[in-house]
Amino acid sequence: MALVLGACGGGGDAPAEDAGLDAAIDAAGPDAAPSVSADQVFDPTVVRRFELTVAPADWQWLQDHARDEQYVPADLRYGDVTRARIGLRFKGSVGSLAICFDGNGQRTCPKLSMKLDLDQYVAGQRFAGLEHLDLHAMMNDPSQMKDRLAYGLYRAAGVPAPRSVHARLIINGADQGLFALVEEIDGEFVEDHFRAVDGGEGNLYKEVWPMHPGPDPYRAALETNRDPATSVDRMVRFAAALRTATPATFRAVIASWTDLPTLVSYLAVDRLIDHWDGIVGWYCPQNQPGGCRNHNYFWYEESTRDRLWLVPWDLDLTLQVPSPIRSNYGMPDWNASPSDCALRRVFLGLWGRPPACDHLIALMAQVLWPDYQARTAELLAGPASPAALEAEIAAMEALLAPEVASDPFGPGTARWRQAVADLRADLPLLRARVAP
Repeated sequence: MALVLGACGGGGDAPAEDAGLDAAIDAAGPDAAPSVSADQVFDPTVVRRFELTVAPADWQWLQDHARDEQYVPADLRYGDVTRARIGLRFKGSVGSLAICFDGNGQRTCPKLSMKLDLDQYVAGQRFAGLEHLDLHAMMNDPSQMKDRLAYGLYRAAGVPAPRSVHARLIINGADQGLFALVEEIDGEFVEDHFRAVDGGEGNLYKEVWPMHPGPDPYRAALETNRDPATSVDRMVRFAAALRTATPATFRAVIASWTDLPTLVSYLAVDRLIDHWDGIVGWYCPQNQPGGCRNHNYFWYEESTRDRLWLVPWDLDLTLQVPSPIRSNYGMPDWNASPSDCALRRVFLGLWGRPPACDHLIALMAQVLWPDYQARTAELLAGPASPAALEAEIAAMEALLAPEVASDPFGPGTARWRQAVADLRADLPLLRARVAP
């Protein structure tokens, strides 16, 4: 599938991506060479190899303090390209890190996700124009394909979304196995993906929904422009406009604040892949319904006008039937008007709330339903057609077979082949579930 923003009928106002990604800024210094571009790093036809050298004491400290998500220094080699003193840590918070340890603190997962920070110790250092690299262990996905397949669908639909390919990681000469290499959503991401819109100078917010009347939650969620003087007035005004919107006024309100075709495309892909742990998954502190929140998304706020873009994140729990949150815990779908918004137990000791109990989710489902159905039909006939999906899976299957066979910490060939077969079997059910 073509991973080009604006494809498949996306809004004419959709952001453009610089194909060259300004590889010149890859150099750690004015005389550093050779260089590499992000387009090469995210080439989906090969499995890239990253080699890290870490002081043995630092590597042991990282193993002993994995859940702290603290960096240690490491040196990176990628082919002939090297970067000295980058930051290395484990990542994943609750969903893919905390669950990898039992009640006694013993690690139960053979492989953990990792994050590389190029300028943790060397200010301004970059690799392929990137500030961070995320290596996802795919422990929740024995098919090893869902990150790449799901992000590809967003991008094919015209939604600004990270690139994802596969990579092999070597640390101190020891093979750590196969990972999903996912483009980090950070300042470099917005510069690259929103260059044509406003130069990528706007605010990037992580996991804050436009429902708060004051600035503090938005300021706390800033991922770029973190200066205390940064204005978050646009998010405050966006939330205020949504709070007073009605079914009669919502279309005009949301169209004035977002690129509506791109937002609808986001919804269409989100529901097709059943991203139940994304914007429709609402988690709440017990007996505190006002504290409910969703996660695994970002907002990019343009710097020159009132315009916001929704960006997806963390897709390893997608593309599965049935959805765990609905089948196991009785959670209604996003477009179902719940008769009861009382909190209910979901998993990991958390409580949840039906998606449509949120004002914005409810209005999108009610008012944008015809747009959503039309866009879904386009996706099902295009990048999410049986032929297109099978072509993607077959290409990954051929690429990954030798990697899975030699991964010392992976699912193993038999389990992987069964998971790929299960994925193939689930895709028609996912398509049928959203078909207009």
